[in-house]
Amino acid sequence: MALERLLKGFADFRLGYYREHLELFEKLATEGQSPRILIIACADARVDPGILTQTRPGDIFTVRNVAAMVPPAQFPPDTRHHGTSSAIEFAVRGLGVEHVVVLGHALCGGIGALVDGRDSVYADYDYLSTWTSIAQEVRELAVRELKGKSRADITRAVEQAAVLNSLQNLMSFRWIAEKVAAGTLRLHGWWFNMTEGQLYAFNPATATFEAVEGIEVVPTVMKGTALSSIKPERLLAAVAGKKPAF
Repeated sequence: MALERLLKGFADFRLGYYREHLELFEKLATEGQSPRILIIACADARVDPGILTQTRPGDIFTVRNVAAMVPPAQFPPDTRHHGTSSAIEFAVRGLGVEHVVVLGHALCGGIGALVDGRDSVYADYDYLSTWTSIAQEVRELAVRELKGKSRADITRAVEQAAVLNSLQNLMSFRWIAEKVAAGTLRLHGWWFNMTEGQLYAFNPATATFEAVEGIEVVPTVMKGTALSSIKPERLLAAVAGKKPAF
C-alpha cells in the first residue's frame, strides 16, 4: 500500500506539478543545475528541507544523513567511501554554492541514540554508533556541563551543539576554509523545532540559537570569523547558565 501511494503521487506530479512547471524542468535539463545553497540535513522523514523552505527544483543542493552530521576532513584523502564529504565537495567545488546550511532538528533519533549510548535501543546496530560518534565529544561535554538536567534538556543541547560540531568539521576541508576566508562562502547553523514549527539560527555573538522571525539571519561562519566563536562549548556554557568564553 505504501509503495502504491508513492506511484500514485508520481502520477499526480507528472500530470500536475511537472506540466505546470514544464519550462523550469526543460531549463534544468538543458542548462543543468546552479543552486546557490547547500543544505546538510537529517534523513528523518519528518524534516524535509525542500518542504520546510518551500523551494523549487534546482534551488537547493541537499545532503541528508543521520543527524545531519559532517565528518572531519581526511587529509591526505584516503580511498575509503566518503558519501557525505563527496557530496559536499561537489556542491562547494563543482557547483560553487554561496551558502552551506547545517540543519538539525528537535526529536532527532540519531542524537537520541548518541545521548543514550549503550542504553539505546539501537546500540547493537552495525553502523549507527560509529557514525554518530562524530559528535561523541559534544555528547560527553553536554553530559558533564548539564549534569542534573533532564534527558530532554541534554538531548536538545546535543542536537544544537552537534550542528556547531558539523560547522567546525566543515572548516577542516581546505577548499571550504579558503572560500570562507575569501568571502565567497558563508556557513549557517540552523535548528528546527517541529513541535512548534519554529526555525532557530545560531548567533555567534550570543552563543545561542535564536528564533528566526524575519528573512535576515547572521551567518554562523563568514569571512573574519574566529573558530572559537562556533565552539560547541560556548553554546553548552550558555545553556548551562554560565558565561560563554569568547
